[in-house]
This record gives sequence, C-alpha cells and structure tokens, in this order.
Amino acid sequence: MNVLVTGINGFVGGYLFSRLRSAGHKIYGLGREPSSLYDLDGYYTVDITKKFQLDREFDAVIHLAALNRTTIGADIDSRIFSRINVEGTKNLIESCGYSRFIYISTAAVYAREGKLITEESPVVPVGNYAETKYEAELLCQSLIPCKKLMILRPVNISGAGQKKIAVVPLFFDRARNHEALELSVSPSKIIQLLDVTDFTMAISQCLDFFCSGIFNLAPQDCMTMLQLVNKILKLCDSKSSLVIKEVKEEAPSLVCAEKARQRLSFQALKTMNNILEDYYESLNGGTE
Repeated sequence: MNVLVTGINGFVGGYLFSRLRSAGHKIYGLGREPSSLYDLDGYYTVDITKKFQLDREFDAVIHLAALNRTTIGADIDSRIFSRINVEGTKNLIESCGYSRFIYISTAAVYAREGKLITEESPVVPVGNYAETKYEAELLCQSLIPCKKLMILRPVNISGAGQKKIAVVPLFFDRARNHEALELSVSPSKIIQLLDVTDFTMAISQCLDFFCSGIFNLAPQDCMTMLQLVNKILKLCDSKSSLVIKEVKEEAPSLVCAEKARQRLSFQALKTMNNILEDYYESLNGGTE
C-alpha cells in the first residue's frame, strides 16, 4: 500500500514508520520540518494550517499530526488548537485522494461517569485538546464518505522517547531528580496506558482488517494515579515527596476496546507494569 502519515517526525511517527516498513508498505511522510530522518518513499514539508495540495493519491492516509497538550502547555490559546487540530484536518482531507482515511482522535472525548466506556458512551470533551479533536472527528464524518473513514480513540500513549509533556516521562523525570511530584487529580482516578508499539500495531491492523467506524484502543488493565506514582517512585528509588491537591474520590471509568478486539483482532500485549518498567530501562540505556 501507498500510505501517507502526517506527523511522521513525531513520537508516534517513528514507531509507526518502523511498523509499516516491516509490513512492506510504501510510506510517505508529511511534517513541518524541511526533511525527515526516515527512509521514506516521499516527504512533504507542509504547514497543515494553510491550504495545500499533494501530487499523488494514496491507498491510506493516517492522520497523526496534532497539537496535543493536556497538562504542560494546556493553556495555549484555543485558536491555535483549532487551527492545527480542526483546520489542519480539513486542509489535509481536501489535499489529496485516498481510499481510506484513518483519523487518530483520543479517548479523552468521553464523559467520565464511573462506567465502562464503549464507543456508544456519551461524548463530553473537556479542554482545548479534547474539544478540538472531537470537532475534527465531526468534520471528518461530514467530509469523508463513511465507508472510507476510521476514527481511533486511544487512551494515553506511552513509550521510550516521549517528550516530558506527558504524565509518564514527566513523573519519571521528577522522580529521578528527587523533585516533588504533584497530583492535580484525585489519587483514585483511573489511568490507562497504551504502549506505543501496541498502538502502532493497531494502526497496522487497521490497514489489514479495514472496516469503517469508531474504535477505542486500550489495554485490559489499569492503575489508579496513586499506584502509578508509587510504581515510578519505587523504580527510581526516589526520595521525591508526593503533593496531593485533589482528594475527592472518583468512580472508575474504564475505556473498553472490545470492538477493536472483535473487528481488528487488536489486543494490547504490554501491561501497565511492563510499560513503566520498559520506560525506566530506556532511561538507563536499555530500549530506545
């Protein structure tokens, strides 16, 4: 297949390139940078916030590129989120031809009501990131024929090489430096992590078992935020203090990926303990 990947130079992009290359696909990348580190079959330097046209059609477009800030940098002007996540998606949709379009959204669009979250659960996005990702979902549904469109809603992606704006690398960085860790959410709040290699496996399976619609992507296990922090502190043998700013109890809300398991043969291979232990090893010269 000829596959276009936006955001190819980002954290997930490199893992996805390796996965798709090993599967024999021809890979074209799109990014803001003047070039890419990867041995692509073609690369486009594009600012997706402006209208553009590409010179070929693709079997599949995988839209990874987005402004993703849910903690550090979450106070960025909402108009910037909209330009990148919504207008950028519209410009991409209109820039080329494709047989299928895979939009990477987020499980953050769902309401957290203490229930099992399926693809039919209420959508109540909160914050600039979730709001604009859902707005882009609706845009995709209005502009792309449903038989061509797949929307993926993963939980928190994690893995070696991730920037320190996500919760796992941020907490590891502070724990290794014995700095205070602040929990701005309830210690009982449930978190689910999806390893980046499992995430890219799911995207690859979308190309093999393509079917339209919305799919959650999540592991079968979870942790509370307190368990997550304690695991990181233990791995790092850290003397960091823990500052808890929110003590309200929260009923667990688990994202269920049963539909993806049945329709895409997807099942996350790494547990949350695996993810945290592998990340720790990567910081100490292990897997990169």
